Amino acid sequence: MPESDQLIDIREVAQTLGKSVESIRKYKNFGIIRVTDKRGNKDLFDRDEILKIRDRLRDLRLRGLSLSQIADQLISARADIGIRSVGGDMPTGAVPEPNRPLKVLIVDDEEDVRGSLGEFLGDQGYAVVEAGDGEEALAKAFTEKPDLILLDLRLPKVDGYQVCQTLKGNPITAVVPIIMITALNATPQKIKGMEFGADDYVEKPFDLDELAARIKMVMRRAHAVAN
Repeated sequence: MPESDQLIDIREVAQTLGKSVESIRKYKNFGIIRVTDKRGNKDLFDRDEILKIRDRLRDLRLRGLSLSQIADQLISARADIGIRSVGGDMPTGAVPEPNRPLKVLIVDDEEDVRGSLGEFLGDQGYAVVEAGDGEEALAKAFTEKPDLILLDLRLPKVDGYQVCQTLKGNPITAVVPIIMITALNATPQKIKGMEFGADDYVEKPFDLDELAARIKMVMRRAHAVAN
């Protein structure tokens, strides 16, 4: 653990990186920066780590990468720039318990879609939970503690954007990866979903093998951030 004088709060991180506090919160949710210690409700970060990734982060932003892509790049780059793995405050559900199948929450208002996805993911060894609208999705995100959420954006009661924003804004569920499901070639939907904190997306109609690969990729990223 770094000495206390090496730890800085989120406002100091924002000043160091030249970004807004809200942007830094998004960086934290995506694992781009990592909490080193927690004092009460105050997140603290290692000043040296922030300084080491600052130039690399600037380069990645200039390349126009999404936050999830930047997180992927930094995971592989941390060892190259001498950043150790640090432990942070990790909410329940961020990393599955040993010998427990990964639990996926499927959120879609179409019963046929939920059924086909549930059958496929069950065959892949995942535990599956379903929700048919946004309110049910929010409730089950807290009660079922899924390891990953497949989230359709067009939902009754509470739409997918609001569900995503709510979950990513709550410290209990912020680290649970969300893969949003969008209409084919719906670029504005993808951009808006990413801005609300989604970790990745798939387009309807989607290829199930591609979906399985994306789930594995997102979960690998979540494990790397947690460790």
